[in-house]
Amino acid sequence: MARSYATVGQMLTYAVDRAALSPDLEASAERHVRVEVILRHMLEFVLMSPRSRTAFLRTIARTDHTTGSIAASVRLRRTSPDLVAELLPGAEGTDGGSDDGGSDDGARLGVALRVGGPFSTTRLREMRAALGSSPRHLLVAIARHTDRADLEGEVPEGVVATSWARVGRRMPKADPGHAHLWETLGEVGENAGRPVVQFPMDAKKLLTKTSTAREFRAHLDVLHLASRTLLGTSPHFSTRRGQTDAHLQAGVGRHRTGLEFGEADDGTPVHFARTGQEHVSLGIGRLEDDQERASAEERLTMLARRTAWRTDEGSPPAAGDLIGAAASPELEGARLLLWSIFNPMLLRDRGFDPAPSRRQPALTATTMGLRLLQRGDDSGTEYRLWVGGDRDWRTLIPRVTREETAERPSETYAIAPRKSRSTADFVWEVHRALRSLTI
Repeated sequence: MARSYATVGQMLTYAVDRAALSPDLEASAERHVRVEVILRHMLEFVLMSPRSRTAFLRTIARTDHTTGSIAASVRLRRTSPDLVAELLPGAEGTDGGSDDGGSDDGARLGVALRVGGPFSTTRLREMRAALGSSPRHLLVAIARHTDRADLEGEVPEGVVATSWARVGRRMPKADPGHAHLWETLGEVGENAGRPVVQFPMDAKKLLTKTSTAREFRAHLDVLHLASRTLLGTSPHFSTRRGQTDAHLQAGVGRHRTGLEFGEADDGTPVHFARTGQEHVSLGIGRLEDDQERASAEERLTMLARRTAWRTDEGSPPAAGDLIGAAASPELEGARLLLWSIFNPMLLRDRGFDPAPSRRQPALTATTMGLRLLQRGDDSGTEYRLWVGGDRDWRTLIPRVTREETAERPSETYAIAPRKSRSTADFVWEVHRALRSLTI
């Protein structure tokens, strides 16, 4: 094995230091842009080695031409590649070229990196054209494996499309002296765009088990009943700016107490909530018979007669003894998983913002959902993430919908979890399916 004097720590330190000086990193830059800038300089660091550069050109770019330094450059335009280099004459290449003089026309290599979604065929053509008019210009486009799959059969001429997974798998063999650097590059690139959902759960078991779905629906019924009785409104997902978690709530504010469906506490996921204060359990769990329902309605009617707890000075009422059945661990697991899917921060990373509050769908007896708008799309097309569809819930499988417009009919997909898939992968698949409706 060839000896290397470079370490992963040196690569990361170099990349972070260079990224901090990059004009591409404005304060408002999206997370995936920041990661792409760091990856740009990580790759630049590895390619400083002539041996690594040659291995990259032959293994990933699939050319026998050589280059000087492959340097990260400021992206003057959206179509500018992340790294560029001059292609030097070389032996007959795997791209069908030769060193018969055709390489002397100023051919260039460009490398484009992406973790925030797939490259479009149009964007690849634009990036390839940004290199110049020479037919020998070459663009290498690197995206996540699942995003790369969207371009099968559509790769423009003069473009090599590959994945971070392939880079992390093939380059350690081609360049063993820097195997640890390539493995890190591949892992960061492949995982940077994924949501971080570190729950050791079996998504398939949680979302497809009928008993869990019915229990979840029963607790939502308690939330709906309490919201209508105490507040005269129906819950919907919050669209407050800056929030990092999903909040299904009704009437919650900094100066008023409302209700929220959250972490199961004292046997129920339904709580009194006020912004900036601790939640207090409603004290009503799953209602399994008419007697429990009557007791719950009596308690809610009594609370509705009081108004002090809703004011600035008032405190939420004490829960008292739990009415109904306590929430199971499976219910809390399902809620955590679904709340990751409805997480506004993760959705923003995929290019979606919650629609204004007045356009959010209310929780009903059949569905729970969140309406979204694609950032940068002026057409007004609305998208929806939702669960349910019938009064009797048998699964908690999420669905994505593009609402009907004058140009296109409504379209809906259900995304069922697969066996042995991680929770992060499942959340990513749901958000990816939502993104596919925009194409």
